[in-house]
Amino acid sequence: MKKKKAYKPLSQRNAANDFVRGALASGIVAAIARNDAPRLDRAAARAALQSGVVLAAVTIAADALQQRRYFRAALAAAGAAASVYALQSLLPAGDAVPSIEF
Repeated sequence: MKKKKAYKPLSQRNAANDFVRGALASGIVAAIARNDAPRLDRAAARAALQSGVVLAAVTIAADALQQRRYFRAALAAAGAAASVYALQSLLPAGDAVPSIEF
């Protein structure tokens, strides 16, 4: 009889990669897609970090829903919301530090 392979959740394998992908994609868009000159400032950094956190949490939540672990999915969504709120308050929109002009 063939032995089944142990299931490795996608969230453990891909959450870190998804964070980096989301942060890079959102950071590039936030830094370049401006009406004035493209620049990397706190607003772009905040958007990049928030998007990375949300994408990683969505990966964990989707994997948990696939396994029918509803509490884990809800916990991932609540953690993402709390992280986005914390980043919003830790990195205000004001440009108190110099920005990098492209």
